[in-house]
Amino acid sequence: MIQKWQAELREKASPEKIETLSRFFKTGPGQYGEGDIFIGLSVPANREISKKYFDADIQVIRAMIESAVHEFRLAALLALVERYRRTKDDPGRRCIAELYLDICHLANNWDLVDLSAPYIIGAELIAGRSAGDIITLSTSPLIWHRRIAVVSTLLPIRKGQLDTALDMCDRHIADSEQLMQKAVGWVLRECGKKDRLRLEQFINDHIAAISATTLSYATEKFSQEERAALRAKRNNSQNRLPRRQFCHAKKYL
Repeated sequence: MIQKWQAELREKASPEKIETLSRFFKTGPGQYGEGDIFIGLSVPANREISKKYFDADIQVIRAMIESAVHEFRLAALLALVERYRRTKDDPGRRCIAELYLDICHLANNWDLVDLSAPYIIGAELIAGRSAGDIITLSTSPLIWHRRIAVVSTLLPIRKGQLDTALDMCDRHIADSEQLMQKAVGWVLRECGKKDRLRLEQFINDHIAAISATTLSYATEKFSQEERAALRAKRNNSQNRLPRRQFCHAKKYL
């Protein structure tokens, strides 16, 4: 099955996109996607193919997620998302979530995380089953684990459940990695769509620790005057907290 799946993905790939994708996902020396390999496949095309493999054997899913090819790893994750969506019983969904948690260290770029974590771990949060999982992930030195912990809260936010999201943002407000600063800002912005006052309170409470990147993302919907005032307040704040230092863990194996 794996050969058939990969052949379908390669058939829809556009090799002329490889260079652009490699630059976009930072595959150069020392970058977070160092050494990653692309075949030039779009996400919609990948999803259309991979959702047909939602019932693939676990061994096939594992083989795909362990591939050096970025789009093959994404395919495995998209298939798991589809499997989770089609599974209606709680024990079955929990089994899928546990498989995801077992392999998620191989979801080693922001798109792999963002296209999978909210729809599996986020759904588990809504069901009341993954609060402990994301706390564990949030303490990991691996950036992808920490990003999963943060972006998984996006689905609960849509339901108006902001407490876990704000807790994760609080835990990572001083993260030194820009990909984490962007993730925290993104989640805060989504919280603000549901409760502007809570977002404002969070920002003011963390103004000395919040990064410029996080503040920019979080206040995207604010007026120019409001954003300027918050930037000035941040810049003038005293006793800035040190950024937490984590390893990049660039390699996918």
